[in-house]
Amino acid sequence: MSPEFQVGEASPEDLDHVRLWFNPGRLSEHQIPNPNATNFVAKRKSRIIGFVQLVYHPPEHHPYVGYWLFSLDVRSRWRGFGIGEALSQALVERAEAKGASEVLLLVHNDNKPAIGLYRKLGFRERAIPALDSKLEEEYRTSGRRRIIMSVTFPEK
Repeated sequence: MSPEFQVGEASPEDLDHVRLWFNPGRLSEHQIPNPNATNFVAKRKSRIIGFVQLVYHPPEHHPYVGYWLFSLDVRSRWRGFGIGEALSQALVERAEAKGASEVLLLVHNDNKPAIGLYRKLGFRERAIPALDSKLEEEYRTSGRRRIIMSVTFPEK
């Protein structure tokens, strides 16, 4: 049986909890919100069990331009219940409502569960030539390759 959970935009307090989750053992310092980021959390009761971030990068951030999905994470105990899908779907819907033509993301090519989830949501592999050298350098230094995926929206 799937657990009940809610997905919504993160409050400042939620973001403090997420920072502690992602950086255990470090003091959580309140940060100034990024006006180009929309954060979503999944909660079971009042406990955060998932997080994802939609970030808009303006043209001056070339080659990372447009709307990007970042930091999708679901606590290990809650994986496999559709929480990552619900968070990602909320993000995609928000990006489309903001007028995005697409949402992009980077994912390690060996992360088969994540790639399967993204494909289920309509994401497909995509090339951005301006990122090729950065991704190749990352592969040489880390030994892991990331791929770009995107989902596009019909023109209105």
